[in-house]
Amino acid sequence: MENKSSDKMEDEAVPKITVVELEEGRPRAARLKSRLDRLGSVFQRSLHRRNKSEESPWPKLVRRTLYLFTTTLGLAVIGFVIYHAVLLAFIRRVRPLPLPTNGLTKIVHSWVEPGSVIPAPPSWLPDFSRDVQPKAIHSHNDYWRRVPLFDALSLGITGVEADCHLVDGELFVGHTPNSLRKNRTFRSLYLDPLTSILTNQNAANGIANSTTINGVWDVNSTQGIVLMTDLKTEGFSTLDAVQAQLEPLRLKGWLTYWSGTGIVPGPITHVATGNTPFAAVLNSSYSNATYRSVFFDAPLDNLSSEYDASNSYYASVSINRVVGGPHKIAQSGLSKTQLATIKTQIDRASSLRLTSRYWDLPAWPENQRTTVWKQLEQLGIGMLNVDAIDEAARFNWRWCTIMGLHLC
Repeated sequence: MENKSSDKMEDEAVPKITVVELEEGRPRAARLKSRLDRLGSVFQRSLHRRNKSEESPWPKLVRRTLYLFTTTLGLAVIGFVIYHAVLLAFIRRVRPLPLPTNGLTKIVHSWVEPGSVIPAPPSWLPDFSRDVQPKAIHSHNDYWRRVPLFDALSLGITGVEADCHLVDGELFVGHTPNSLRKNRTFRSLYLDPLTSILTNQNAANGIANSTTINGVWDVNSTQGIVLMTDLKTEGFSTLDAVQAQLEPLRLKGWLTYWSGTGIVPGPITHVATGNTPFAAVLNSSYSNATYRSVFFDAPLDNLSSEYDASNSYYASVSINRVVGGPHKIAQSGLSKTQLATIKTQIDRASSLRLTSRYWDLPAWPENQRTTVWKQLEQLGIGMLNVDAIDEAARFNWRWCTIMGLHLC
């Protein structure tokens, strides 16, 4: 009994040493290896069967791993299929619709430059603009198209622009003096074709009589087009020459005019810009107190109450002037500050009953271009000024950027 008690006292007197304390004096690498060995030993014991009748855990672990892998792979395949199905649906949505078969498409296909063949191809054919929906789009520098005027009309574009140079009494159309050619005149590219179109659109063929003046659009005969002349030579004399060539259309009642009390719409609205002086519009020799058929392109960034529907139609400005330069628009589009400024200008133009328009819009890259188009449309732009008329009129560019991909 005394021995047991003595042994117990000796045990209590000797301090117990833990494994951790034993390892304190060993190098760090050795301690880490020892702990990993113990962890592996614990894992092995957890998988070790105490007797042969005990089921091995490995088949269950393999089955669960295979189940997890199969499920993950299946979900990935389903996600892949859904993603591409949705993507293909959006591609079908934005792809351009085929052009309708009508007089316009036939004219575009067979068009040649005026004066190059005799007799000249027709400027009007039956079912002229059948199935073409008019759109509030302005064809900037329209004379640069493969087929001036007709390319734009075939797409439903309601605004065209011709740069006019007065040289030796004739109005030539071109961007610069060096680009002028004798067969490309304001009359041959625009006025003669428009005269033929409107004459045929208003011909009753002896079957029906009507006092209504029809425009170029079969689906909406009251929808007119804007014919904008960008004067490149001295303003007063060039505008006077343009007005003189428009006289036959004016006499037929085909030009929109201000009556002194309101706007009387016609199939063609003539807007003068470029070197056009505002005073030349107000004091045109073809105008009086109850008739004015030329309208000014007012400064959208500096509108005052002197510009209104009685003397102006467009209110335009270069978007680069508004945002501070050609490189101030981000790839993601207009900033909140830029949008706020533009919204203010658009609202001001609307309050004066003017059609807002911005030119010099980004042309490249395409995703930036279509983003700016969409932003301007959302702000209520009056007329979308574009150079890429086919993309603007035929593509559903509002859906161009989907799932991080640019589809147009």
